[in-house]
Amino acid sequence: MRHYIPSWDAIGIKKERYLELLYFCRQYPTWLVEAQSLLGTHGQKIDSIPHGSGVVDPVAAAAERRLAIMEKIDLVNRCALAVEDGKWYNVLIRNVCAGTRYSDLDPIMMPTSRRNDFFRARKAFFALLNVEKDRGKENDSD
Repeated sequence: MRHYIPSWDAIGIKKERYLELLYFCRQYPTWLVEAQSLLGTHGQKIDSIPHGSGVVDPVAAAAERRLAIMEKIDLVNRCALAVEDGKWYNVLIRNVCAGTRYSDLDPIMMPTSRRNDFFRARKAFFALLNVEKDRGKENDSD
């Protein structure tokens, strides 16, 4: 099956960057499952047996991991909600994150039946994600 790689030069995204953003979003369903599974982490049972010098708090480690995952989920959600005031949110999440093809999307979910409007919204989503993802990296380095 041939994967369509659009020409994104008009908004400053190269093929490699587009693929990076696409596969970043494709991890969204996995992040949701992992974030939910990290909620059930319990602390260590304290006993009098020595366990070595590498004592780690599993609850704190799970909380830090869940926070990092939730930041990624929030980034994708913010970008999808920002496109035309969230009208395309469900469709964008299904198409970009879950990999559902345009032809397989439910037409009832779409705000308009015009194919060009969908792809314009999708392009706006990736343009926004491109900027926001880089902005997050700049804040981490400060």
